[in-house]
Amino acid sequence: MQQEDDADGLSHVPPFVAPVAATASAVAEDPAALRIAEAVRDVFGDFGSEHGLSRGEIAQACAAVASADEFDARFRVFIKLRLLESLRGKAHDQRYVFNPTSGAALLVYERLGEAGGVQEITMLLGRAREGLLNGSLTEEQLSAKIAQARRSLANYSNHLLRLVRTRPIEELLGQRHHHAHTTSLEEAKHLVQAVAEQYPALRPAGTRLIQEALRYTAAVNEFHDRLMQQATTRRDFSMLLPEQYVTAARRSSVGALAQVFATTVFDPPYVQITTGQILTAAADHQPPPPRQRLPRPPSRPPGPDPVETARAKAALARRRREATVTLLMAGKDEADVTAALRALPWQAAVKHLVELLRAAADPAIPFMLDISREVIVDAAGPVTYASPVTAYRIPDSPQGMDDDTEAAPQSPHE
Repeated sequence: MQQEDDADGLSHVPPFVAPVAATASAVAEDPAALRIAEAVRDVFGDFGSEHGLSRGEIAQACAAVASADEFDARFRVFIKLRLLESLRGKAHDQRYVFNPTSGAALLVYERLGEAGGVQEITMLLGRAREGLLNGSLTEEQLSAKIAQARRSLANYSNHLLRLVRTRPIEELLGQRHHHAHTTSLEEAKHLVQAVAEQYPALRPAGTRLIQEALRYTAAVNEFHDRLMQQATTRRDFSMLLPEQYVTAARRSSVGALAQVFATTVFDPPYVQITTGQILTAAADHQPPPPRQRLPRPPSRPPGPDPVETARAKAALARRRREATVTLLMAGKDEADVTAALRALPWQAAVKHLVELLRAAADPAIPFMLDISREVIVDAAGPVTYASPVTAYRIPDSPQGMDDDTEAAPQSPHE
């Protein structure tokens, strides 16, 4: 049985070190190795200075977590791999300083043990969006980062689906914390929206990234559904995380929550009160004096319901706008409608453009609009000034992701 990763375990470290390990035995299997490294980091953080610490001071700080022999063995490894460096770079120097790069590695190990590696993909997407906004990334670098994030999400989706569909429930329990949140989808949407305007050529790559993020989110939902089914079958709710109990309490109905106590036995209520307490309570809680009621409003005049009429008009307008976009796109998923608009009289062109904008802004219509910043000048044509306009049909999301469909990426021009 694979138990859930604990704070002292090293099960998440070998896969992390594998890409740069020289041999299969490069990673220590004893959790004391990680505890000694953390103790060294802490003693330098609490008592270290620019003058470093002596070997004796470091050993004293590690005495609570390791024996003298364990410390000696790890100390030699730390010196060889430069976790600890001599203060002046000389072999006989007996004072040492801590390498901050090793401290950063310890933070990464702790994060991997708590949340897996999906958080690294979220951080990658955030850094890519920040690089795009501040201009430090080129189009080729952005394309590479988008592809890297998409492939990483695909690997996690395949791994999670293989666990859910082929492995016993005990192996799923060790992965609960690693897939508790799906913020990668939101980060992917933000990145694609930021890329769409500046680099239109990367839009297909962004669409593939969104689709892969949706696939990973669907795999996480399937993962949690299987845990819930097993918890219900075995009546062992220790399988669920505290966050899942909070979500159930907030989203379930009162009747569903009341079923928890359907078979619970309670003692009959018994309250002993005196006559004086009853009179005092009656005096304190007597009803206020009656107030005069306002007259009833007049009855609604006969005829059609104005609310339903307004809804019917809105639905008709939505269908008309969707038909206009479909006609201009000629049934394609992506179409440049600039020529079609310029061929119309300018009043009709303006009316069609407004309909396109309103259709793109309507979440119920699966279209996205991209208006270029370029200006086309044609003094002799029906439309004197125009900008290139491209319409896109938003692809359908995977099955089971209806809630995320309405949150599909929209163009920055909407």
